[in-house]
Amino acid sequence: MRTRRSKLRCRINLNGITGIYESAAKEIQKGVVQMGRIFGTFGVRGVFPEKMNPEFVYRLLRAYGTYLKRKVRNPVVGLGRDTRLSGETLKNAAVSALVESGVNVVDFGMVPTPAVQFGCRKLNLDGGVVITASHNPPEFNGVKLLEGNGMGLKRENEKIVEDIFFEESFEVPTWKDLGKVSQYNVKDEYINEIVRRVDKQLINSVKPKILVDMGNGAGAFTLPYVLEELGCRILSINAHPSGRFSWRNPEPNEENLKTTVEIVRSVDVDFAVAQDGDADRAVFINEYGEFIQGDRTFALAEREVLKRKKGTVVTTVATSLVIDDVAKEFGVDVVRTKVGDLVVTGELLKRGGVVGGEENGGVIFPDFVLGRDGAMTTALIVEAFTRSGKSFSKLLEELPYYYQIKTKIHMEGD
Repeated sequence: MRTRRSKLRCRINLNGITGIYESAAKEIQKGVVQMGRIFGTFGVRGVFPEKMNPEFVYRLLRAYGTYLKRKVRNPVVGLGRDTRLSGETLKNAAVSALVESGVNVVDFGMVPTPAVQFGCRKLNLDGGVVITASHNPPEFNGVKLLEGNGMGLKRENEKIVEDIFFEESFEVPTWKDLGKVSQYNVKDEYINEIVRRVDKQLINSVKPKILVDMGNGAGAFTLPYVLEELGCRILSINAHPSGRFSWRNPEPNEENLKTTVEIVRSVDVDFAVAQDGDADRAVFINEYGEFIQGDRTFALAEREVLKRKKGTVVTTVATSLVIDDVAKEFGVDVVRTKVGDLVVTGELLKRGGVVGGEENGGVIFPDFVLGRDGAMTTALIVEAFTRSGKSFSKLLEELPYYYQIKTKIHMEGD
């Protein structure tokens, strides 16, 4: 068992209140829609079935389907979901609403959010839907709506969907114009594309040993297979998809990964990686079992991207200056935004940026997926580790330290 004296760590992140928008999704009671704001920083989430139920999802997707029908004659959307127990019933409600609106559905199955985003972009679809509550506890579920390029729905388009939702001005096609449903295996193509983007030969020559904690989420279908294809030796835990999330809460923060840390300290691995429920984030633990703040591994991925192509880096006001320090190495600018990957992605597109992310382990590679991608982040960091010839802790020590404290405030009410 590896041990060493730990450094004093104190982290402050003042973005804890960003999750409170979940209660903004209004309940539908006795068929009466209460007026109010629906969408939060990315989509809408709530507890099943009080705030997030088939009736709500059906009406929301009728609104989204109507919006698409008014833009495109025969719209096609990609759809996927995470592993939550309520996912199948909400997915069925979404499919029914879309088909009834005259929208064709390409069912990607149970896959990570970035795989759905990848599929929408690759197939040149008109939109996308992900049934997921991301890092929230198992009683939650939610809906993420996408643009045709896989990016989260733009604010101005969310407003259009909200107006249709509240006005109930849904399109009602004839029986001849109903949508159709098909299936598509996006998972394998997503995995293959990640593998193609890193140095497989180099990684395979070293064969790093990595513990992966999938947290029973959708990443179990992709990340272990990405690493296996790269030649890594893998020790998997919580890799069976289970919507109960019985081992740990889906959010891969330091508190929820205490047992994972203990396992790392008792086995011989180069480092560990853990994901959230829909696998758009990746957080890391070094070989000594020390939890690594997400902005530091974001900085490692940032450096790998900038080695390949110089360009603007985008991050939020909640991320430390370690991102700026890496950007200075390459003489590029860092742009700061409000919290939320949708905001970061929008700014990346606006400025032609090459990489973006947040301090929570979410990194965005806009030339691949227009949203956070935990598997792509992991693959790049595995390559950086392999090329360095150093231990994971030594590699991270090359980055300057910044200290933060992160807290959350829970609020109730509509």
